Amino acid sequence: MDDELDRLRREVRQLRDHEEIRQLLFRYARGVDRADLELIRSVYAEGGTDHHGPFDGPGHDFAGVVVDGAKAVWDHVGNHHITNHYIELDGDRARAEVYFLACHPHADNGHPELAVMSGRYLDELERREGAWGIVRRTVISDWTRNHFGGAEWEKTTERGGYPGGRRGGADPSYEFFG
Repeated sequence: MDDELDRLRREVRQLRDHEEIRQLLFRYARGVDRADLELIRSVYAEGGTDHHGPFDGPGHDFAGVVVDGAKAVWDHVGNHHITNHYIELDGDRARAEVYFLACHPHADNGHPELAVMSGRYLDELERREGAWGIVRRTVISDWTRNHFGGAEWEKTTERGGYPGGRRGGADPSYEFFG
């Protein structure tokens, strides 16, 4: 009976760990899309690093790079879609390979454009003081495309009656979650 109870506790702990790590990844995507500095920073363990293309340094600094970059295209909102997860747990440590599809508005050529990137996050994570955080992230680029032209589908815009997404606290989700 005690062995069975111990086994069930371990299984529940594993399920909780997997879900806590997934929620951390979703927080990251939301933070980037909303250009929310503190939300992005919240996913990194103290001293955690991020190798994100040309950036290779502290995760907290990378959060600032993301938010500063969003200012060039503040009126255009991007989307990060977190898809497949593969997570290996080892006590208070974990490794995760997480697929993403990111739609990035940018102004690299002096005018607004939209790029799409498909890739993976290779994350090393640790649970410290009961909370999971990224210790080391490496971003893998599987494929990209730049500048999808064409007019907006007007009936799905604010003019068509839909609330529009925004960067920062002006986004409707901030009021929704209070």
